[in-house]
Amino acid sequence: MSDPAGQRPPTQKSPTRNAYGPPAIPETPLADALLAAAGSTRASFHALPVSRRGSIRDSAFADAYDALFGRGLFSEATITAPPLDSFFFPHRSLARAEELAALAFGATGTLFVTAGTTTANLIALEALITRPDVRVLADKGTHQSIHFALSDKHAAVNYIEPRVFCEHSERAALSLPALLEQAAAAERAGAPYELLVLNGQSYDGVVYDIRAILTALAEASPSLTTVFVDEAWGAWSYFHETTRDRTALHARAADPALERFTVVATHSAHKSLSALRQGSLIHFSGDPDLAERLRLGRYRHHTTSPSYPILASLDLARAQMDLEGRDLVERSLRLARRVSETVAGDPALSAFSVNAPAMPDAFAGHAAIDPTKLSLKVSGLPIDAPELRERLYSRHGLYVNRCTRTSLLLNLHIGIGEEEVEVLLDTLRAIQRELSPAGEKPEEKRVSTSFIIPYPPGVPIIVPGEEIGGDTLRRIEAIRSAGARIYTIEHRPR
Repeated sequence: MSDPAGQRPPTQKSPTRNAYGPPAIPETPLADALLAAAGSTRASFHALPVSRRGSIRDSAFADAYDALFGRGLFSEATITAPPLDSFFFPHRSLARAEELAALAFGATGTLFVTAGTTTANLIALEALITRPDVRVLADKGTHQSIHFALSDKHAAVNYIEPRVFCEHSERAALSLPALLEQAAAAERAGAPYELLVLNGQSYDGVVYDIRAILTALAEASPSLTTVFVDEAWGAWSYFHETTRDRTALHARAADPALERFTVVATHSAHKSLSALRQGSLIHFSGDPDLAERLRLGRYRHHTTSPSYPILASLDLARAQMDLEGRDLVERSLRLARRVSETVAGDPALSAFSVNAPAMPDAFAGHAAIDPTKLSLKVSGLPIDAPELRERLYSRHGLYVNRCTRTSLLLNLHIGIGEEEVEVLLDTLRAIQRELSPAGEKPEEKRVSTSFIIPYPPGVPIIVPGEEIGGDTLRRIEAIRSAGARIYTIEHRPR
């Protein structure tokens, strides 16, 4: 899609880093441009009455607007003149912001979207499916937007059915041997697939190792060279060394043997980065003609009234992860481990357990569990998970979105800190006490395999081999309420 102004995005270098001392603050060109526009525009005779609070200054609802949106209303804009940019034909601040995002994620290019990854997926598939009857091998576990887009494009789709491997969390994954056999069979039949569609990082926390999949796929189906990966929940994972290697864009960039693949990935930045709702990213690497088709797809399908606050939040979110991402992800990983270890070792949380089934052989090597998404089994309570979910929110202000009959899904994203984790654990302890009063039912006793030691004073109240009953649990909770810390030390017999 040509730029009617005949201008192209500037070619610039990546953000400057200091050789010594703290890193330089990454540039945020679009956010800076929006702030400048908001500060210099006295009035808009175009649209958006609420901009600069113009239409609500004397309104009875002004306080409600301010409470809900704050200064966000001040920055709302429909201005595409300098210092802002044209959304569909960017060549100033937006072009630079998208270039910086591509550098951060290891992509050839990136497009910003303000209508969510539902629209981003539609745009991506518009660019990838250039004619009817394109043969597509698709993960049936992908988001509905992908299924609708494949149907609307009249693609010739064969699906791969994920298999549930944990009945409590309902997590499911594809079998790599089955995927490879299906791709190889099509190759042998002379009708190879042209596009593979994967749900790379699922809602429930199943993560595919895209590098492992592409490496195997290159041998099984040499004709299949285009891959679309929906990584809606996984933008954060590009910024930590323990999670980066499995991501779609890093897989291609890190292995020269995989440069034969064209890779497109979408991210719901608002799900895992500090971006506003509906902020999404489309990244691409490979086919040089793809960039133009993606821009055309955005022009055809995106609203012509994009939200500049959302665009600016994508710019800021990328800059934050450039500067602080590793530390934020490290905190999430640490807090997730803390929740798991506390639930496993604290008798006051004995009604709960973390679902951590062994990965079946068919999934080993190419699928893993997102360590920041914990599936918490609650079957030790007299209520089921949906009722516990409702109680957590209505009585304690703790929101959990996903639950099965037996389990809750806890997303330890980068916005969760120490305080929130403490509140969660204390609330679960309180609910266990409340729902398991003495004398309600025969007491179930367990035999401890650990030392349970309050400090102060550092004297065990339980040693390995002793039974843990209701009286002991209540004593532990009373000690904890008095301010002592409870340590569970595993007994390791010689």
